[in-house]
Amino acid sequence: MGRHLRIALAVLLAAAGLAIAGPTTTASAQTSGPETFDGFLVVTGVSGERVVLTSSIRAQGVFNGVGQIVEIPNLPTDPENVSRDDLVFAQGTLHIISASQDFQVSVDPHSCRATVTVQQVTTFDGGTGLFSGASGTSTGTVDGSALLQRNPDGSCSMDLLPAHETDRVSGSGTLSF
Repeated sequence: MGRHLRIALAVLLAAAGLAIAGPTTTASAQTSGPETFDGFLVVTGVSGERVVLTSSIRAQGVFNGVGQIVEIPNLPTDPENVSRDDLVFAQGTLHIISASQDFQVSVDPHSCRATVTVQQVTTFDGGTGLFSGASGTSTGTVDGSALLQRNPDGSCSMDLLPAHETDRVSGSGTLSF
């Protein structure tokens, strides 16, 4: 009986070793393919600082998941048209760098409602977890609406952050990780 126990234990240890080694081997394989993103941010600027109240992002394609959009400060060397964000999923964080290519803005001077559409090119720039070696690009659109704060004379302020802003984001491209 001792011999059978040793054999059973050896088989269990070997199976456990395969179970542990299996995902590591699979995780190191490069995955690449089409990817789309759809999401939103709700932001306020009443305090004088830009504060994201809530956000969500859905990824579909070579990776499928739902997560959060986290705005990241730009680097001092970033051009004016660049913004940085992290897309945070349970499987890891995907770093993105978006460069605005074109935009249209419209402001209603009576209601201080503003709308903006921004065309962007986004680069996937590594990350954490599943996305530690992520790369690729996508093109996308930000459609935003905002309630601008008012100046003391009642006009719409173009200098203060919007009191309330809602942005819908979408994009598609190729992601490798």
